Amino acid sequence: MVDLIIIGAGPYGISLAAHAAASQLSYVLLGKPMHFWSEQMPQNMFIRTNPRYISLSDKNDAFTIERYCSEKGVELRSPFPRPDFVNYAFWFAAMTGVDFTPELTVQLDSSPTGYRATTNEGNHFEAKNVIVATGLQHYSYIPEILSELPSELCTHTFGHTDFNHFAGKRVAVIGSGQSAWEAAALLHMAGSEAEILFRREAVNFAGEDNTASGQRLLETAELFFGLPQELKAEKWNTPRQGSVAHFLRPFVEGKLPVTGGATILRVDPTKDGKVLLSLANEQTRLVDHVIAATGYRINLDQVPFLPDYLRQAIQRESGKSASFPMLSSQFESSMPGLYFTGPLASHTHGPAFGFIAGVRKACRTIIPYLSQSKTQEQEQATS
Repeated sequence: MVDLIIIGAGPYGISLAAHAAASQLSYVLLGKPMHFWSEQMPQNMFIRTNPRYISLSDKNDAFTIERYCSEKGVELRSPFPRPDFVNYAFWFAAMTGVDFTPELTVQLDSSPTGYRATTNEGNHFEAKNVIVATGLQHYSYIPEILSELPSELCTHTFGHTDFNHFAGKRVAVIGSGQSAWEAAALLHMAGSEAEILFRREAVNFAGEDNTASGQRLLETAELFFGLPQELKAEKWNTPRQGSVAHFLRPFVEGKLPVTGGATILRVDPTKDGKVLLSLANEQTRLVDHVIAATGYRINLDQVPFLPDYLRQAIQRESGKSASFPMLSSQFESSMPGLYFTGPLASHTHGPAFGFIAGVRKACRTIIPYLSQSKTQEQEQATS
Protein backbone atom coordinates (compact mmCIF):
# COMPACT_ATOMS: atom_id res chain seq x y z
CA MET A 1 0.00 0.00 0.00
CA VAL A 2 1.45 3.33 -1.11
CA ASP A 3 0.13 6.88 -1.29
CA LEU A 4 0.28 7.02 -5.06
CA ILE A 5 0.52 4.81 -8.14
CA ILE A 6 1.91 6.54 -11.24
CA ILE A 7 1.26 4.71 -14.51
CA GLY A 8 3.70 5.73 -17.23
CA ALA A 9 7.46 6.26 -16.88
CA GLY A 10 8.06 8.96 -19.45
CA PRO A 11 8.70 12.67 -18.79
CA TYR A 12 5.39 13.12 -16.95
CA GLY A 13 5.72 10.01 -14.80
CA ILE A 14 9.36 10.65 -13.89
CA SER A 15 8.64 14.27 -12.95
CA LEU A 16 5.60 13.33 -10.89
CA ALA A 17 7.68 10.74 -9.02
CA ALA A 18 10.38 13.35 -8.31
CA HIS A 19 7.77 15.72 -6.86
CA ALA A 20 6.12 12.91 -4.87
CA ALA A 21 9.44 11.88 -3.31
CA ALA A 22 10.25 15.49 -2.40
CA SER A 23 6.82 15.80 -0.73
CA GLN A 24 7.26 12.58 1.29
CA LEU A 25 4.56 10.74 -0.62
CA SER A 26 5.22 7.04 -1.07
CA TYR A 27 4.69 5.91 -4.65
CA VAL A 28 5.23 3.21 -7.22
CA LEU A 29 6.15 4.30 -10.76
CA LEU A 30 5.02 1.65 -13.24
CA GLY A 31 6.31 1.42 -16.79
CA LYS A 32 9.47 0.91 -18.79
CA PRO A 33 11.56 4.07 -18.27
CA MET A 34 11.47 6.40 -21.29
CA HIS A 35 10.41 3.47 -23.46
CA PHE A 36 8.47 5.55 -26.01
CA TRP A 37 11.33 8.01 -26.44
CA SER A 38 14.13 5.44 -26.61
CA GLU A 39 12.48 2.41 -28.21
CA GLN A 40 9.54 3.70 -30.25
CA MET A 41 11.07 6.74 -31.98
CA PRO A 42 14.04 6.98 -34.39
CA GLN A 43 17.14 7.99 -32.46
CA ASN A 44 18.86 9.79 -35.32
CA MET A 45 16.36 12.64 -35.24
CA PHE A 46 15.62 15.58 -32.98
CA ILE A 47 13.18 17.08 -30.47
CA ARG A 48 11.11 19.64 -32.36
CA THR A 49 10.62 21.91 -29.31
CA ASN A 50 13.37 24.34 -28.35
CA PRO A 51 15.46 22.73 -25.56
CA ARG A 52 14.70 25.66 -23.26
CA TYR A 53 11.21 24.20 -22.90
CA ILE A 54 11.83 20.47 -22.50
CA SER A 55 13.17 20.33 -18.94
CA LEU A 56 11.57 17.82 -16.64
CA SER A 57 10.18 19.16 -13.37
CA ASP A 58 11.47 18.78 -9.83
CA LYS A 59 10.28 20.59 -6.73
CA ASN A 60 13.05 23.22 -6.76
CA ASP A 61 13.59 23.44 -10.53
CA ALA A 62 17.16 22.39 -9.85
CA PHE A 63 17.76 19.68 -12.45
CA THR A 64 17.09 21.45 -15.70
CA ILE A 65 18.31 20.46 -19.12
CA GLU A 66 20.61 23.50 -19.05
CA ARG A 67 22.29 22.13 -15.92
CA TYR A 68 22.57 18.67 -17.43
CA CYS A 69 24.23 20.00 -20.57
CA SER A 70 26.62 22.13 -18.53
CA GLU A 71 27.65 19.28 -16.23
CA LYS A 72 27.89 16.63 -18.94
CA GLY A 73 29.48 18.79 -21.65
CA VAL A 74 26.51 18.35 -24.00
CA GLU A 75 25.80 21.14 -26.45
CA LEU A 76 22.48 22.82 -25.71
CA ARG A 77 21.45 23.25 -29.32
CA SER A 78 18.25 23.45 -31.30
CA PRO A 79 17.16 21.08 -32.65
CA PHE A 80 18.11 18.86 -29.70
CA PRO A 81 19.03 15.21 -30.43
CA ARG A 82 16.61 12.63 -29.06
CA PRO A 83 19.32 10.41 -27.51
CA ASP A 84 20.60 13.39 -25.51
CA PHE A 85 17.08 14.03 -24.23
CA VAL A 86 16.72 10.39 -23.16
CA ASN A 87 20.08 10.58 -21.38
CA TYR A 88 18.96 13.78 -19.68
CA ALA A 89 15.78 12.07 -18.41
CA PHE A 90 17.78 9.24 -16.82
CA TRP A 91 20.21 11.74 -15.28
CA PHE A 92 17.25 13.69 -13.90
CA ALA A 93 15.78 10.51 -12.40
CA ALA A 94 19.09 9.64 -10.76
CA MET A 95 19.59 13.14 -9.35
CA THR A 96 16.07 13.27 -7.90
CA GLY A 97 16.10 9.73 -6.53
CA VAL A 98 13.27 8.42 -8.71
CA ASP A 99 12.62 4.73 -8.13
CA PHE A 100 11.37 2.77 -11.15
CA THR A 101 9.24 -0.36 -11.17
CA PRO A 102 9.70 -1.39 -14.82
CA GLU A 103 6.53 -3.44 -15.10
CA LEU A 104 3.54 -2.77 -17.34
CA THR A 105 0.10 -2.18 -15.90
CA VAL A 106 -2.33 -4.71 -17.37
CA GLN A 107 -5.35 -3.78 -15.24
CA LEU A 108 -6.40 -1.02 -12.89
CA ASP A 109 -9.30 -1.78 -10.55
CA SER A 110 -11.08 0.11 -7.82
CA SER A 111 -10.61 -1.35 -4.35
CA PRO A 112 -11.93 -0.69 -0.83
CA THR A 113 -8.85 1.45 -0.14
CA GLY A 114 -8.73 3.20 -3.53
CA TYR A 115 -7.20 1.42 -6.52
CA ARG A 116 -5.30 -1.75 -7.31
CA ALA A 117 -2.87 -2.05 -10.22
CA THR A 118 -1.97 -5.47 -11.60
CA THR A 119 1.22 -5.77 -13.67
CA ASN A 120 2.44 -8.09 -16.40
CA GLU A 121 4.68 -9.69 -13.78
CA GLY A 122 1.63 -10.67 -11.73
CA ASN A 123 2.36 -8.15 -8.99
CA HIS A 124 -0.30 -6.03 -7.31
CA PHE A 125 0.03 -2.50 -5.95
CA GLU A 126 -2.62 -0.60 -4.01
CA ALA A 127 -2.98 3.12 -3.39
CA LYS A 128 -5.64 5.66 -2.58
CA ASN A 129 -4.58 7.73 -5.60
CA VAL A 130 -3.56 6.89 -9.16
CA ILE A 131 -2.16 9.20 -11.84
CA VAL A 132 -2.40 7.95 -15.42
CA ALA A 133 0.58 9.61 -17.12
CA THR A 134 0.85 7.54 -20.27
CA GLY A 135 1.76 9.02 -23.65
CA LEU A 136 0.56 8.52 -27.22
CA GLN A 137 1.25 4.82 -27.63
CA HIS A 138 -2.40 3.75 -27.44
CA TYR A 139 -3.85 6.25 -29.89
CA SER A 140 -2.25 5.88 -33.31
CA TYR A 141 -4.82 6.61 -36.03
CA ILE A 142 -4.99 5.05 -39.48
CA PRO A 143 -7.81 6.34 -41.77
CA GLU A 144 -10.50 3.86 -42.68
CA ILE A 145 -9.44 3.74 -46.34
CA LEU A 146 -6.01 2.43 -45.28
CA SER A 147 -7.02 0.41 -42.23
CA GLU A 148 -8.06 -2.69 -44.19
CA LEU A 149 -4.59 -3.13 -45.66
CA PRO A 150 -2.55 -5.87 -43.95
CA SER A 151 0.31 -4.77 -41.69
CA GLU A 152 2.92 -5.93 -44.20
CA LEU A 153 1.58 -3.31 -46.62
CA CYS A 154 0.57 -0.46 -44.30
CA THR A 155 1.87 0.71 -40.94
CA HIS A 156 1.59 3.80 -38.77
CA THR A 157 4.65 5.93 -38.07
CA PHE A 158 4.38 4.93 -34.40
CA GLY A 159 7.00 2.34 -33.52
CA HIS A 160 9.17 2.83 -36.61
CA THR A 161 12.72 3.28 -35.38
CA ASP A 162 14.76 1.89 -38.28
CA PHE A 163 13.88 2.36 -41.94
CA ASN A 164 16.77 0.37 -43.42
CA HIS A 165 14.50 -2.55 -44.35
CA PHE A 166 12.77 -0.18 -46.82
CA ALA A 167 16.00 0.32 -48.81
CA GLY A 168 15.26 0.03 -52.51
CA LYS A 169 11.49 0.05 -51.90
CA ARG A 170 8.87 2.53 -53.04
CA VAL A 171 7.04 3.93 -50.03
CA ALA A 172 4.14 6.38 -49.89
CA VAL A 173 4.02 8.47 -46.71
CA ILE A 174 0.50 9.75 -46.11
CA GLY A 175 0.27 13.02 -44.16
CA SER A 176 1.60 16.58 -44.14
CA GLY A 177 2.79 17.00 -40.57
CA GLN A 178 5.98 16.56 -38.59
CA SER A 179 5.88 12.76 -38.48
CA ALA A 180 5.34 12.54 -42.25
CA TRP A 181 8.35 14.67 -43.02
CA GLU A 182 10.49 12.89 -40.49
CA ALA A 183 9.55 9.46 -41.83
CA ALA A 184 10.17 10.58 -45.42
CA ALA A 185 13.55 12.04 -44.49
CA LEU A 186 14.61 8.82 -42.77
CA LEU A 187 13.33 6.70 -45.65
CA HIS A 188 15.38 8.76 -48.09
CA MET A 189 18.47 8.43 -45.88
CA ALA A 190 17.90 4.65 -45.79
CA GLY A 191 17.85 4.43 -49.60
CA SER A 192 14.10 4.19 -50.13
CA GLU A 193 12.20 5.84 -52.96
CA ALA A 194 9.73 7.79 -50.84
CA GLU A 195 6.97 10.28 -51.62
CA ILE A 196 4.84 12.37 -49.27
CA LEU A 197 1.15 12.53 -50.24
CA PHE A 198 -1.45 14.68 -48.48
CA ARG A 199 -4.89 16.22 -49.05
CA ARG A 200 -4.23 19.86 -48.21
CA GLU A 201 -2.71 22.14 -50.82
CA ALA A 202 0.34 23.28 -48.83
CA VAL A 203 2.44 22.34 -45.83
CA ASN A 204 2.47 24.48 -42.70
CA PHE A 205 6.00 25.19 -41.51
CA ALA A 206 7.11 26.54 -38.17
CA GLY A 207 9.49 29.48 -38.22
CA GLU A 208 13.22 29.10 -37.79
CA ASP A 209 13.02 30.47 -34.25
CA ASN A 210 11.08 27.90 -32.24
CA THR A 211 11.40 29.68 -28.89
CA ALA A 212 8.09 31.55 -29.25
CA SER A 213 6.03 28.40 -29.72
CA GLY A 214 7.63 26.78 -26.67
CA GLN A 215 6.91 29.83 -24.53
CA ARG A 216 3.30 29.92 -25.74
CA LEU A 217 2.82 26.28 -24.75
CA LEU A 218 4.16 26.95 -21.25
CA GLU A 219 1.83 29.92 -20.87
CA THR A 220 -1.11 27.89 -22.17
CA ALA A 221 -0.42 25.13 -19.64
CA GLU A 222 -0.76 27.62 -16.80
CA LEU A 223 -3.79 29.52 -18.08
CA PHE A 224 -5.96 27.25 -20.20
CA PHE A 225 -8.19 25.71 -17.52
CA GLY A 226 -9.34 29.12 -16.32
CA LEU A 227 -10.15 30.55 -19.75
CA PRO A 228 -13.76 31.35 -20.67
CA GLN A 229 -15.47 28.47 -22.45
CA GLU A 230 -15.73 30.35 -25.74
CA LEU A 231 -11.96 30.93 -25.84
CA LYS A 232 -11.33 27.27 -25.10
CA ALA A 233 -13.66 26.28 -27.90
CA GLU A 234 -11.84 28.61 -30.27
CA LYS A 235 -8.52 26.96 -29.45
CA TRP A 236 -9.94 23.45 -29.76
CA ASN A 237 -11.43 24.24 -33.15
CA THR A 238 -8.49 26.15 -34.63
CA PRO A 239 -6.22 23.97 -36.81
CA ARG A 240 -2.69 23.96 -35.48
CA GLN A 241 -0.27 25.93 -37.63
CA GLY A 242 3.45 25.45 -38.16
CA SER A 243 3.10 21.68 -38.04
CA VAL A 244 6.52 20.88 -39.56
CA ALA A 245 9.71 22.01 -37.82
CA HIS A 246 11.99 24.15 -39.94
CA PHE A 247 14.99 21.89 -39.41
CA LEU A 248 13.32 19.08 -41.38
CA ARG A 249 13.06 21.05 -44.64
CA PRO A 250 16.61 20.42 -45.91
CA PHE A 251 16.19 16.69 -45.22
CA VAL A 252 13.23 16.53 -47.62
CA GLU A 253 13.00 19.45 -50.03
CA GLY A 254 14.72 18.70 -53.33
CA LYS A 255 15.37 15.12 -52.29
CA LEU A 256 11.97 13.47 -52.76
CA PRO A 257 8.51 14.35 -54.13
CA VAL A 258 6.07 16.19 -51.86
CA THR A 259 2.59 16.09 -53.41
CA GLY A 260 -0.30 18.13 -52.03
CA GLY A 261 -3.94 17.98 -53.10
CA ALA A 262 -3.63 14.21 -53.25
CA THR A 263 -6.84 12.74 -51.85
CA ILE A 264 -6.82 8.94 -51.87
CA LEU A 265 -10.03 7.52 -53.37
CA ARG A 266 -9.15 3.84 -53.49
CA VAL A 267 -6.54 1.44 -52.16
CA ASP A 268 -5.98 -1.93 -53.81
CA PRO A 269 -3.47 -4.63 -52.86
CA THR A 270 -1.97 -6.23 -55.97
CA LYS A 271 -1.27 -9.88 -56.65
CA ASP A 272 2.46 -9.29 -56.47
CA GLY A 273 2.31 -7.82 -52.94
CA LYS A 274 2.22 -4.12 -53.72
CA VAL A 275 -0.36 -1.37 -53.13
CA LEU A 276 -2.08 0.63 -55.87
CA LEU A 277 -3.24 4.05 -54.67
CA SER A 278 -5.87 5.78 -56.81
CA LEU A 279 -5.96 9.55 -56.27
CA ALA A 280 -8.74 12.08 -56.83
CA ASN A 281 -6.77 13.78 -59.63
CA GLU A 282 -6.92 10.51 -61.60
CA GLN A 283 -3.27 9.75 -60.88
CA THR A 284 -2.12 6.50 -59.34
CA ARG A 285 0.85 5.35 -57.30
CA LEU A 286 2.12 1.78 -57.17
CA VAL A 287 4.17 1.30 -54.00
CA ASP A 288 5.68 -1.46 -51.91
CA HIS A 289 4.44 -0.01 -48.63
CA VAL A 290 2.27 2.75 -47.18
CA ILE A 291 3.22 4.58 -43.99
CA ALA A 292 0.34 6.42 -42.35
CA ALA A 293 1.69 9.59 -40.76
CA THR A 294 -1.87 10.41 -39.81
CA GLY A 295 -1.41 11.31 -36.18
CA TYR A 296 -3.13 10.24 -33.01
CA ARG A 297 -6.70 10.37 -31.75
CA ILE A 298 -6.86 10.48 -27.98
CA ASN A 299 -9.56 8.17 -26.67
CA LEU A 300 -10.03 7.02 -23.10
CA ASP A 301 -11.70 3.86 -24.39
CA GLN A 302 -8.40 2.75 -25.94
CA VAL A 303 -6.46 2.73 -22.66
CA PRO A 304 -5.86 -1.03 -22.39
CA PHE A 305 -5.56 -1.34 -18.61
CA LEU A 306 -8.86 0.38 -17.78
CA PRO A 307 -11.69 -2.16 -17.44
CA ASP A 308 -15.11 -1.38 -18.90
CA TYR A 309 -16.72 -0.56 -15.55
CA LEU A 310 -14.10 2.09 -14.79
CA ARG A 311 -14.25 3.64 -18.26
CA GLN A 312 -18.03 3.83 -18.03
CA ALA A 313 -17.88 5.42 -14.58
CA ILE A 314 -15.56 8.24 -15.65
CA GLN A 315 -17.44 11.35 -16.70
CA ARG A 316 -16.46 12.56 -20.18
CA GLU A 317 -16.17 15.90 -21.89
CA SER A 318 -19.24 16.76 -23.93
CA GLY A 319 -20.14 16.32 -27.59
CA LYS A 320 -17.34 15.54 -30.02
CA SER A 321 -14.84 15.57 -27.14
CA ALA A 322 -16.42 12.61 -25.32
CA SER A 323 -13.25 10.58 -25.89
CA PHE A 324 -11.55 12.68 -23.19
CA PRO A 325 -12.14 12.41 -19.44
CA MET A 326 -13.59 15.48 -17.77
CA LEU A 327 -11.07 16.68 -15.21
CA SER A 328 -11.02 19.11 -12.30
CA SER A 329 -8.54 21.93 -11.88
CA GLN A 330 -6.38 19.38 -10.00
CA PHE A 331 -6.57 16.91 -12.95
CA GLU A 332 -8.88 14.60 -10.97
CA SER A 333 -11.56 12.67 -12.81
CA SER A 334 -15.09 12.01 -11.58
CA MET A 335 -13.69 8.86 -9.94
CA PRO A 336 -12.18 10.22 -6.68
CA GLY A 337 -8.45 9.65 -6.51
CA LEU A 338 -8.05 8.89 -10.23
CA TYR A 339 -6.05 11.56 -12.08
CA PHE A 340 -5.06 11.97 -15.73
CA THR A 341 -2.30 14.04 -17.26
CA GLY A 342 -0.38 14.11 -20.53
CA PRO A 343 -2.46 13.70 -23.73
CA LEU A 344 -5.57 12.56 -21.85
CA ALA A 345 -5.65 15.96 -20.11
CA SER A 346 -5.18 17.95 -23.31
CA HIS A 347 -8.84 18.80 -23.75
CA THR A 348 -9.63 19.97 -20.20
CA HIS A 349 -6.23 21.59 -19.60
CA GLY A 350 -5.13 22.52 -23.10
CA PRO A 351 -2.78 21.52 -25.94
CA ALA A 352 0.40 21.92 -23.86
CA PHE A 353 -0.37 18.53 -22.31
CA GLY A 354 0.26 16.83 -25.61
CA PHE A 355 3.85 18.02 -25.15
CA ILE A 356 6.48 18.14 -22.42
CA ALA A 357 5.44 21.76 -21.81
CA GLY A 358 2.62 20.58 -19.54
CA VAL A 359 4.86 18.64 -17.14
CA ARG A 360 5.58 21.44 -14.68
CA LYS A 361 1.95 22.53 -14.34
CA ALA A 362 0.77 18.96 -13.79
CA CYS A 363 3.36 18.25 -11.11
CA ARG A 364 2.90 21.53 -9.27
CA THR A 365 -0.86 21.07 -9.23
CA ILE A 366 -1.43 17.38 -8.48
CA ILE A 367 1.34 16.59 -5.99
CA PRO A 368 0.78 19.55 -3.60
CA TYR A 369 -2.94 18.75 -3.66
CA LEU A 370 -2.28 15.10 -2.71
CA SER A 371 0.24 16.13 -0.07
CA GLN A 372 -2.17 18.59 1.48
CA SER A 373 -4.95 15.98 1.48
CA LYS A 374 -2.69 13.46 3.22
CA THR A 375 -1.72 16.01 5.88
CA GLN A 376 -5.36 16.84 6.55
CA GLU A 377 -6.26 13.15 6.88
CA GLN A 378 -3.40 12.61 9.33
CA GLU A 379 -4.47 15.59 11.40
CA GLN A 380 -8.05 14.38 11.50
CA ALA A 381 -6.91 10.91 12.52
CA THR A 382 -4.95 12.26 15.48
CA SER A 383 -7.47 14.87 16.62
